[in-house]
Amino acid sequence: MRLSAIVSNRNILGLVIGCATVVLACGGDGNKTQEGTGGTGSGGAPGTGGTTVRSDSGVTNTGGAQGSGGTTAAPPDAAQGGAGSGGSTLPGSGGTSAVTGGNTGQPASGGSSGRRGSGGASANGGRTGGGGALATGGAAGGAGGDTQPAGTGGAAGGGTTGSSSAPVPSAGCGKTPPASGTKTIDVGTTSREYIIKIPDGYDMNHPYRLVFGFHGGKYDDKWVAEGGEPLTGPYFGIESESKGSTIFVAPQANPTWSSNDLDFVDAMLERFESELCIDKSRIFSVGFSMGAIMTLNIGCNRSEVFRGIAPMSGSLPSPCPTGQHIAYWASHGTNDPTIKPSEGEKARDEFVKRNHCSSQTSDPDANNCITYEGCDAGYPVIWCTFSGVHEPAPFAGAAIWKFLEPL
Repeated sequence: MRLSAIVSNRNILGLVIGCATVVLACGGDGNKTQEGTGGTGSGGAPGTGGTTVRSDSGVTNTGGAQGSGGTTAAPPDAAQGGAGSGGSTLPGSGGTSAVTGGNTGQPASGGSSGRRGSGGASANGGRTGGGGALATGGAAGGAGGDTQPAGTGGAAGGGTTGSSSAPVPSAGCGKTPPASGTKTIDVGTTSREYIIKIPDGYDMNHPYRLVFGFHGGKYDDKWVAEGGEPLTGPYFGIESESKGSTIFVAPQANPTWSSNDLDFVDAMLERFESELCIDKSRIFSVGFSMGAIMTLNIGCNRSEVFRGIAPMSGSLPSPCPTGQHIAYWASHGTNDPTIKPSEGEKARDEFVKRNHCSSQTSDPDANNCITYEGCDAGYPVIWCTFSGVHEPAPFAGAAIWKFLEPL
C-alpha cells in the first residue's frame, strides 16, 4: 500500500485533483500557454486539459494530457458513497511526467488521494477514507515532493469507512488453534479466566478480526459469551452479525475492572497472537457499564494496539493519558440513573478531540446515532442515544458491527 520516474524536459506531471485533470507540461516560452482538450468523466465534471508552462530547458510542449474521464460524484444523500469512475490519463504530446524540483511524483491510474469524507485512498497506502465503493485507481504522486506508492483508491460518500490496508498476520497463523471455551491464564501470581469463541470453519492461514467483550459490574463473562438478558445475543449481539469472520473473547473481572486489568489484556493478546491467526491491525474492545469503563481505559492506554472501541453507558477513567487516535462508537440511555448521560458525553468529547473531529455532525440515523465530521481518516466518532436507562443499546449488535466491520 505504500514510484519514481526518470523524466525529460518534454514530460508532464498529471495531477488528479477532485473531478478535473490538470496537466503541467514542460515548455520553453514562459509567457505562452496552450490549453489541452480535457476529457469528460462518466458522470463527473469534464477535465480541463493541461496548460503548458516553462521548464528549465526552455522547450515548449504542445499541450497537456487529455484525461480519460472525471470522477463520478455521489448524490448528496448517498448512504455509502458512489464509486469514482477513475480512469487513467492518456499521454498528450507533452509527455507523462515532469521533474518539478524535488523527487518525481508518479501519476496515479485513477482517483486522487483523500482523507476520510473527502474521497479517495490515503496517499501513503494507509486506511481509506469516507466509505463508499473502492475505485480502481491509486493515490496521486506528489509534484516536487517524495514519490507516493499507488493505493487501491476509493471514492468517499456519506456512509461508513472503507479500508484498503492489508491484514497484519500474527505469529499464530498456520498453527492448529485451541478449542473454543473457558480458559485460564496466569497474570503475575493470579489466575484469570476468559471465554473464547473461535469461528466455525476456522482457517489457520486467514488473519481474523479480534473483539473483546467486557461485562458490567453485576454480570460475568458467561453473560457476554452466552448473550444473557437484556442482550440480544452473544457478545452484545455482534457475533451473529460477524458471520464467522471474527474471533471473540469475554474476559472475567476480578472482581471488578480497573486499570490494573490492562496487564490481563496484554497477557491475553500475547497468547492469542501466538496461538491464533489474528489480524493485529484489527483488534477491538466493546463493553457495558464497568466493562465500558474498561473499554475506555483501553482506548486511553492501548490506542497503539486497538483499532477501535465501543463503550456503552460508560464514563471516562481518570487519568486518560493522551494517546493516538482510535475509532470510537458509544451509546448511552437518556434516562440512565447509574452513569449520567453527561458522563458519556464527556468521554465522547475526549475522543472527538483526540481524533481531530469538528463540532459538526451528521443528521441522526434510524437509531439516533450521529457521526462527527472532519475526523482523522479512518477514525470516526459515532455517538448514539436512546430512550432507556442503564442498559446496553437495544440496537447494539447491528450498529456496532456496522461501525467496526469496514475499519
